[in-house]
Amino acid sequence: MLRFAAALAAVSLTGAASAQSSGFGLEEVRLGVAAHDLTDHTEDGPQIVGDLVFSSPDFLERVWSPRPFLSANISTQSYTNLVTAGLAWEYGVTDRLSLEASFGLSYNDGVLEVYPDRDGPVEAQRIKDTRALLGSDWLFRTGFAADYALNEQWSLGVFYEHHSHGQILASGRNQGLDELGLRMSYRLR
Repeated sequence: MLRFAAALAAVSLTGAASAQSSGFGLEEVRLGVAAHDLTDHTEDGPQIVGDLVFSSPDFLERVWSPRPFLSANISTQSYTNLVTAGLAWEYGVTDRLSLEASFGLSYNDGVLEVYPDRDGPVEAQRIKDTRALLGSDWLFRTGFAADYALNEQWSLGVFYEHHSHGQILASGRNQGLDELGLRMSYRLR
């Protein structure tokens, strides 16, 4: 878990530095908590979710100017952690209410499959009963959110994420993970 957090910090700092040098910069920081593995409930417990959201670079205008983001979902129960890079499209419904749809690619440190021959039948069954079997280290992430602006900088929101390889990035197991949570956002500009 410590290595995973260190890797996330390195990726975040590298991403922020490269974003600043290429003409777009860090625009928003988010922190939230999510109910983890809503569908199967094999990996119960909250996830701490943090996002860095960047302003949309000019070359993305053709696809409705999505904002690039980096995200980390850290398990509080030593289950699956995820890091994601992707794009988020925001739509203002009113002056204060906005909706967001996002898509990205996530990497996880979860369990891919059980191996009864290697782990033994008892341990294999324990893993199957307590862990989501994701089938791939790499998963697609789709997300939806609604945020309410408390003022010009702070907002409060609710979000949903689905992580799955969809039988595209791998074959076999594909339990996927669903998360639903609350977040606070702080806009830097």
